[in-house]
Amino acid sequence: MPFTRRNLLARSMVGCFLLKAGPLARAASGPFAAHPGDPRARAAFPQGVGSADPQPDRILLWTRLHPSQASGASAVLLVQVSPDPGFESVLVERRLPVNKAWDYTLRTIVTGLKPRTDYYYRFLTREGIASRTGRTWTAPGDGDEAPAVIAFASCQSYPPSKYGVYRHLMEGGKSGRGERPDLILHLGDYIYGLAEGVGDRPPGIDERGAPIEDPYLLALESRRRVYRTFLMDDDLQDARALYPFACIWDDHEFSNDAWESYIAGLGSKPQRRLAANQAWFEYVPQILSQSRDLPGAANEAHDFRPALVEDAPMRDFGDGFISLEPHNFSAIQSLRTYRGIRWGRLADILLTDNRIYRGPGANPGYSPESIVDETGSARAFAGFTLFDGQLLNTLALGREANGGNPPAELLIGGEQTPNPRRGAPAVSMLGQRQKDWFKRALKGSDAVWKIWANATPIMGFQFDPGALKPEYGTGYLWTDGWDGFPNERRELMNFLRAERVANVVSLSGDRHAHYAGLVAEDYQAERPRYVIADFVCAAISAFPRGPFLGRHLRRMGLGQLAATEIAGVDGQPKQVSMMEYFMRKGAKAADLLARTGDLERAAAAGFASPNPHLLYADNDVHGYGIARFFRRRMECDFISVAKPEWDRQTFPNGPDALRVVRFRLNRWRGGQAPNLERLPSLGPPPYGDEL
Repeated sequence: MPFTRRNLLARSMVGCFLLKAGPLARAASGPFAAHPGDPRARAAFPQGVGSADPQPDRILLWTRLHPSQASGASAVLLVQVSPDPGFESVLVERRLPVNKAWDYTLRTIVTGLKPRTDYYYRFLTREGIASRTGRTWTAPGDGDEAPAVIAFASCQSYPPSKYGVYRHLMEGGKSGRGERPDLILHLGDYIYGLAEGVGDRPPGIDERGAPIEDPYLLALESRRRVYRTFLMDDDLQDARALYPFACIWDDHEFSNDAWESYIAGLGSKPQRRLAANQAWFEYVPQILSQSRDLPGAANEAHDFRPALVEDAPMRDFGDGFISLEPHNFSAIQSLRTYRGIRWGRLADILLTDNRIYRGPGANPGYSPESIVDETGSARAFAGFTLFDGQLLNTLALGREANGGNPPAELLIGGEQTPNPRRGAPAVSMLGQRQKDWFKRALKGSDAVWKIWANATPIMGFQFDPGALKPEYGTGYLWTDGWDGFPNERRELMNFLRAERVANVVSLSGDRHAHYAGLVAEDYQAERPRYVIADFVCAAISAFPRGPFLGRHLRRMGLGQLAATEIAGVDGQPKQVSMMEYFMRKGAKAADLLARTGDLERAAAAGFASPNPHLLYADNDVHGYGIARFFRRRMECDFISVAKPEWDRQTFPNGPDALRVVRFRLNRWRGGQAPNLERLPSLGPPPYGDEL
């Protein structure tokens, strides 16, 4: 019988199994007995193992069996959990099924474990082939005040190991403190698309070589193929085996700059959205339906729920610009990923979904009419086009702008243009239901720190090339992020101030650069009031931001703001990035520094910065962040790995860090502003960096 969407639904089994830990006399014998060092292990379990979302009494475990090890469309695996790596004693031993409906992936939650305890796990086939052994641990108990160490990362293009960032993290680094992270927080863009011919088999062909004709199954197989390929990478696979992860997605798990089911240039694609949801659920371990309630905020996350949807244009836009069209709404409701993880008494980690419930952002390329006829596109912001904050605020508020009397026309690109959002609802990044949950979780938290796992940076980023060439103006560039949702950023910051919620820290990804700064209620205010801190990590292996922006600046005749030439230590000229200084100090200061090479003169000139809240920027590196949380303070290290590709023979333990830049943030009281402090750094700073 051909494998169709309908019999996939009929054959789908429960996506996650609950197992209870308890002492067993010995490990299995007979057909499931392990054969240590079996060379067939990598072939049987090609994507390795993983664990996720530690709780004090439970952890999720994951693997995938290669289809060649199955009998037809299903197989049985044995999962074992032990307190020791040799499995001398076994706490869990259970036979569990895998099947084609879930691409032979297995997700199981083991309960009844001890808080803050290490465990080891493995999976065995009926023939005795054992997977690699994974190491994981549980979260501390609710009253435990032990410090928390969280590594955070994002944006891994193929291959993830290209720059050795995960290897550097696993080896503790050649610089820095090298402690074991309690958790790796992955903030999205877990995958990017693959070129034709890359992957375990050609697109559109199943594991038996037959063509896939159903459009949903074709989209699902396409996503699965990307995950399978990424997870063949040694560094990513080793990291997943050594550390528990907590993951939230961004856009590339579906499509670039997507929102709900909408893809710029293609229109609404609920079938692709549903397929992306299912593939992420299958391959990126996380606890959803079984996540814990937080004080004042019951868990709302849930596992993937299969559905039948068809592609149809979006329409019927409700609060937050969410489309209530049935196919779109069914697709985006099939998986709910926002959730909380409690880390003892010290921290509540709140993972928000910044992609699936959002509207189109403050983008004149989208109007309700252009979305319905599927001509709307974010490409209105191509290149280095900047838009001032007031325009973005008017677009974001839609029909609520100007006290409910929005202007009929707007000045866009130097021309008076009919307001594309005059009759549209105000946009939301989080969606009303998630935002209500998020507010309840923030207000109800009794933890010292509230850690916001935020897929996109929430602080503002202005650019002022117009200070040198007026035709380019001053404004915001990255409106796919929170700069395109200034109304909701203001709402959330006002909420924190009004409710006197303090010690909220955003750990963010997406931007392919390291940034540290403060988040204001309103960046357009004469005296912005800062509410929380935002730490943004560079990419694992996706392109760095600086050269990408530099190409646009050179086309504008402003190449000196991207890079300049200085004398190296050997007296020979070398190119250095100016992007960091341009972002922090502005175009006039960066131009002066590029022309004179005199940092003191540039600093003394007194030019106004477009981003006075931005304490640090590093646009020309790859890397990750390490955030440490203590009772009275938190610290954050940015570990930067230089761009040249990693030579495994030269650096078998991973590449050296180019620099480690540190920040400290002391606890503050509700209603006060955070005080972010730069600490002494290791390694050469970016050019123009005063410290």
